[in-house]
Amino acid sequence: MRSVSLLLLVGLLAVDANGMNAVGSAYSVEDGELRYREIHRCSSEGDRCTVEYENPEGELFARKVVDYQDSLQAPSLEMRDLRHGETLTVAGGNEAGVVIDAGFDHYVRLRWEQLVSGETVRFAFLVVGRQQPLDMVASKAAAESCAQGRMCFRVALDNWLLSRLVAPIWLEYDAQSRRLLQFRGVSNIRDAQGRSQQVRIDYRYPESSPEGSTS
Repeated sequence: MRSVSLLLLVGLLAVDANGMNAVGSAYSVEDGELRYREIHRCSSEGDRCTVEYENPEGELFARKVVDYQDSLQAPSLEMRDLRHGETLTVAGGNEAGVVIDAGFDHYVRLRWEQLVSGETVRFAFLVVGRQQPLDMVASKAAAESCAQGRMCFRVALDNWLLSRLVAPIWLEYDAQSRRLLQFRGVSNIRDAQGRSQQVRIDYRYPESSPEGSTS
């Protein structure tokens, strides 16, 4: 069951790729300590993004490259863990309707009106390390559980039994700009001992010009 929960979260750490730069600070849910930072840089067209992962000391330990040229909701990607010399890849645009990794953030905006109106959205989600997609379900959170000016969503496995054993993902978006502001759940980044970790990731969007290239 632990492996299912880890694979479930790999692709949901994504931000707006419309030529925007962003920084995500991941804090431990248990003790509130900073665990790592994500630095997102996208091309001016938003069709290619690089995410660099740094430890609290500012040292780079992982890098992910996401290519949206063939599909916004099903990009291709390469994830490198520099600590262990491990590289994982996923080919994009493999099947109509499947959501891949960071493409989930685009998928939320594509389905925004449905979600905001209270509809439950079901989709197939392919993550690094799996050959077959997972059946997922996303829904709008109760208004009283979401801060003013934000739109909150709950994402879980679309399986009655597994959804009770694996904690859902909590996402908070700015209600106007539709940018991801906060993620809560199991991180796709393991700690230095190789253990999974529950994190809260706060995203901010520095007002700076996007880089023309992320290679």
